[in-house]
Amino acid sequence: MDIDRAMAIIAGQEEILRFGSVSEDDLQTIGKDAVSRIKAMGRCGIVEVNVNGLTIYMESINANTDNMEWVRRKRNLASRFWRSSLRTALEYRKTGKTLEGRGMDWHDYALSGGSFPILLKSGLPVGTITVSGMTEWEDHQTAADSIAAFLGVDIERVEP
Repeated sequence: MDIDRAMAIIAGQEEILRFGSVSEDDLQTIGKDAVSRIKAMGRCGIVEVNVNGLTIYMESINANTDNMEWVRRKRNLASRFWRSSLRTALEYRKTGKTLEGRGMDWHDYALSGGSFPILLKSGLPVGTITVSGMTEWEDHQTAADSIAAFLGVDIERVEP
């Protein structure tokens, strides 16, 4: 899939996957769904749901501390721009932008897919769901698919 097409699909996902309202229980349900998807694929990883800087759900599936660092750095990127970390990573790759050029340090931000913003229909940011442990494309799609399943909507999949 070419980079422009992938970015367009992700932008569409970000528009469709918005909540009228959302509770902590809802977000924990979404996190558990993501974990189920990872297990069904026979993979390893971490799922974290973060709201306003507070981790409200986290589960590890045979993951390691390196995965936790990726979660933190991907979440930071998605929270900085309130869009998917994969879309930002693809944009930076396409344009040649760098983290340093935006005043960001690679120790704190990861140009990698896997963190998806939790937004209200109004666009107001609530938090993020972050998946780490598989490819960045699988991490991203797992997060997006879990939100889509909860909302009962179909989304186009993004693949490398």
